[in-house]
Amino acid sequence: MAKNWRNSREYRIWRATVIRRDKVCQICGSIKKRHAHHLDHATYFPEKRFDPENGICLCDECHKIFHTSFKRSYRQKATREDFRQFVELYMRSKENLICDKINSKQLAELRKKLK
Repeated sequence: MAKNWRNSREYRIWRATVIRRDKVCQICGSIKKRHAHHLDHATYFPEKRFDPENGICLCDECHKIFHTSFKRSYRQKATREDFRQFVELYMRSKENLICDKINSKQLAELRKKLK
């Protein structure tokens, strides 16, 4: 495996698999600048690093908000439970919704998926 796992073939396959499976941002439904987000942080949970079930598709904006506003940093340990709390926070507070395209039905479906 490559010294930096983000440059590895396994990572590129994992990323493409997650984005193809989800197709759109699972928070707002956007198809622009999609990212594959690890539900359980890949650095802290290396055994889940390339598991597609540990990934979710987010747009650039939603991904940045999770890591910088909710978790304060991309380096801070993040877990599936943190992501569930992030979704709950925005489900309860419509005035703080992430981006203009937010869809409350999609958020409800995501909430169920994360349980």
